[in-house]
Amino acid sequence: MSNPLDVRRNLEHCMQNIKGAGEAMAEDMHEAAMRLGAAEMMLASASYAVRKRAGQPAQAPAQPDIGEGLGAEG
Repeated sequence: MSNPLDVRRNLEHCMQNIKGAGEAMAEDMHEAAMRLGAAEMMLASASYAVRKRAGQPAQAPAQPDIGEGLGAEG
């Protein structure tokens, strides 16, 4: 890149790639959010059905238990 024109073209190409990557990431994040929302609704529906079948009142927890896995029982 010895002349300013080559530098400018390279910079413009880089900026186009960055812009394209940002747009692709935004679309991917939107799709991921939509899938997570759908999964959340399906989980809530399944939980309600299980509780209803078991004869227990269907109550959603106030806060999800974050950080506790299936093997957290001691």
